[in-house]
Amino acid sequence: MKILPSAASANQLCLGREIEALGNHKYLHFDIEDGNFVPNITFGMKTIRSVVSKYNKIWDAHLMVTNPLMYLEELAEAGCSAAAFHWESTGYPLRVLHKIKEMGMKAGIALNPNTPAAVLKPYVNRLDYILIMTSEPDGEGDLFQMEMIQKVEWLAGVCGSETEIIADGGIGENEFLCLRKAGATGTVMGRTIFASEHPCDTIEKFSKLYPGTHHRTCPGH
Repeated sequence: MKILPSAASANQLCLGREIEALGNHKYLHFDIEDGNFVPNITFGMKTIRSVVSKYNKIWDAHLMVTNPLMYLEELAEAGCSAAAFHWESTGYPLRVLHKIKEMGMKAGIALNPNTPAAVLKPYVNRLDYILIMTSEPDGEGDLFQMEMIQKVEWLAGVCGSETEIIADGGIGENEFLCLRKAGATGTVMGRTIFASEHPCDTIEKFSKLYPGTHHRTCPGH
């Protein structure tokens, strides 16, 4: 299962060293938050360009913003490989999807926990990936919501094999295994990786996990 370390969970005072601690792991995930769609503010394009020009990573953007269209050209110019915007942020998802693909990036839609998966049915054939938020900024440590396992499972049954299903938020070992069993193809992991003593080893550990090798408590199974 693809593991996307989230740069927003790194120690921002030494972001470069934190990224270097990932070793040769090729993926990096940027949460771009505007302080409007969500309360927090994270990365501006100047910081992103500085990071991606120094480190050879395949990186994607999660746009937690009220106007995703305004970011797409700069993201593409900076070398972004994929961009996901929130279904809740626009009344015209196709317009944003078309622009992402026009810019040469893979296109994804993100869903907040309280948004039903069924809203994506009209768009499934146009998506390269779906980003399922498994927690939300709740002031309580962004706790994983186990109900999202069923959402991932439903989408895995609706989507073709070409559509990635990536889970994001509050994911530890038990959640990782449950998500994999439900059909997720990737996870965004922040604190679990960057709060560990050896992030590179933590990624390696999760890369080797398989359903059936550890005890799990998964709803509906």
